[in-house]
Amino acid sequence: MRSLKQDEGSSFSGITESDETFFDKSDKGCRHLKRKPRKRGGGTKGKGISKDKATVIVTADRKNDLNMTFCGYGRLTKKEITESLRTPLPQGTVLCSDGHVSYKGYAMDNHIEHVVIRADLGRHVKRGFFHIQHVNSLHNRLKKWLNGTFWGVATKYMQDYLNWFKVKETVLKFCNDQADELLGLSMNHYNVKFATV
Repeated sequence: MRSLKQDEGSSFSGITESDETFFDKSDKGCRHLKRKPRKRGGGTKGKGISKDKATVIVTADRKNDLNMTFCGYGRLTKKEITESLRTPLPQGTVLCSDGHVSYKGYAMDNHIEHVVIRADLGRHVKRGFFHIQHVNSLHNRLKKWLNGTFWGVATKYMQDYLNWFKVKETVLKFCNDQADELLGLSMNHYNVKFATV
């Protein structure tokens, strides 16, 4: 799964949703912790977003293109959004995001329309079809899968699990015979790209 590539910015089109989510930093399996170990199931200390939170950006359009990138720790930055997509979103794309200032800066730098969804003010949909409900649903399914299947994962392997989840969401959830689909995936029958290693 390490060689799987996420969709780059240039592959997205139309209404494209992007939002970040956070996971507690986990050193699962590490025998040489530089901090006191947490009790099983215990969270990080303190409220809000800190360097103890791993940041994951999820970007998706309405035609099943998907990018899920682990981009570091703490608050999201414009640089991390740019690096996660690798190539800029194309002209004509409408970026829908929450009110985080980094998305506004990214949209201005790349000269694309930006629609801000302020869920904190009770505004979940604008003009009938601009929303970020698809990526928020992906966040929910991702967290249930990581916590329900693996009981959490080590943060250093987070990108590998995001790649695996992308295959589940974009290929395997639409098939009856997963073995056949994995064979097709390896033979490049799908819009899933692998990096050369």
